[in-house]
Amino acid sequence: MTQGPLLLSKARLEALVDGVLAIAMTILILEVKVPELADRRSAAELFHALGHALPTLLAYFFSFGMLAAFWVWHHRLAAKVERLDGWLIAISLGFLSLVSFFPFAAALLGRYPLNAGSLGVYMPAVEGILLCQVGFFAHARRRGLLDPDLPAAESLAIHRRNLKGAIFFTFWSSPSLLRLGLIWAVVPLLLGILLVVALRRSR
Repeated sequence: MTQGPLLLSKARLEALVDGVLAIAMTILILEVKVPELADRRSAAELFHALGHALPTLLAYFFSFGMLAAFWVWHHRLAAKVERLDGWLIAISLGFLSLVSFFPFAAALLGRYPLNAGSLGVYMPAVEGILLCQVGFFAHARRRGLLDPDLPAAESLAIHRRNLKGAIFFTFWSSPSLLRLGLIWAVVPLLLGILLVVALRRSR
């Protein structure tokens, strides 16, 4: 296995990514509590309690799907990378820090679905993960760390798809946050503008 300057193999990094994502996806369910019933035989009471837990259940399934998508996306990108450098490792650790934070953001969203602050934590966390993924591949492409057998046209197409996906989510989510009066939504908007500029320059 080819190793980068920090003597860390890509396999070790991918094992860490798998482990952190597996733990994050698992602990999402911990926020979903089994309801306590006054009458243990009452199906009506049970379904009523489950109805109250519906926002938490929806936040769990949605967040699990998001993390699963991030896992698949990351491995597809990492498969194109031949070796690592310090920046790729740093970007990957930033990605994993946000993945580890994600169950907390999901718990906030599930427990307080009508609170603007919970959305203001959840959405920027997703945007941060997206930007880490985009930055991971963009840096590898710029520094010549990709598989040399990967055609230049294909690497450019992947880079553009990454940028377009991040741009779409950023501009889709930021206006909603601004309508809620969350000032830090301006930061994702600025990042979205930078992504658009990067997309144009990659053409």
